[in-house]
Amino acid sequence: MPFDCPEPYHSQEVRQLCPTDHDSRPLALLGGVFDPIHRGHVELARAALQLAEVEEVRWIPCQNLPHSKNPPLAPAVARLDMVQTLCSQISEFVCDPLEFHREGPSWTIDTVRHFHDQQPDRPLLWLIGSDNISWIGSWKDAEELWQRAIPVAAHRPGAPQRLERAHLPFLDDARWEQVIRWQLPQISEDISSTRIRQLIAAGEAVDQWIPRSIQPLIRSGGWYSSGSP
Repeated sequence: MPFDCPEPYHSQEVRQLCPTDHDSRPLALLGGVFDPIHRGHVELARAALQLAEVEEVRWIPCQNLPHSKNPPLAPAVARLDMVQTLCSQISEFVCDPLEFHREGPSWTIDTVRHFHDQQPDRPLLWLIGSDNISWIGSWKDAEELWQRAIPVAAHRPGAPQRLERAHLPFLDDARWEQVIRWQLPQISEDISSTRIRQLIAAGEAVDQWIPRSIQPLIRSGGWYSSGSP
């Protein structure tokens, strides 16, 4: 079954990327490579909108990966275009090209510092999938990062990893209680960008995993049709 996203409630142009200085509502941040964007990303963002007082999810495409072991197949501008296209369809989704205005590696801590400096009292929720849980304690400046932003994990079916205190041993009890408060229930989609790339390279259909509006961009780009995923 093709994967459709709802039409926008109102124009993306009228949404402000910088809320008022006194906005105390939690801000959900979804950073990623999005190579390509898929149904699992969308469900993660929608799950975050079910959290108390969360009214928008800020999507932050990564321009320059700090680690180039497996560089993206799609160019940065194409990945940004995919996210912008998706966010134009759902009013609670906002694409923020923040990392495209910075030179050098796109470190999560730099992005979180940006939002924290803008609104020091606003809770920041950094959305992550279960495949990243094992590593978040070793991300650049992890202790500062997870004091400024709360890692909010969603678990895919069949993924054994759960966010535990041992992953963030430097957090005190009060901060850990905040982390536990904001965790998401298991999402239903068991899919990854790696698997999507493999399916496309093999010539298999991915309509059920890729939003309909994104599919023409992927077909015309041809980034995943050949070579190793």
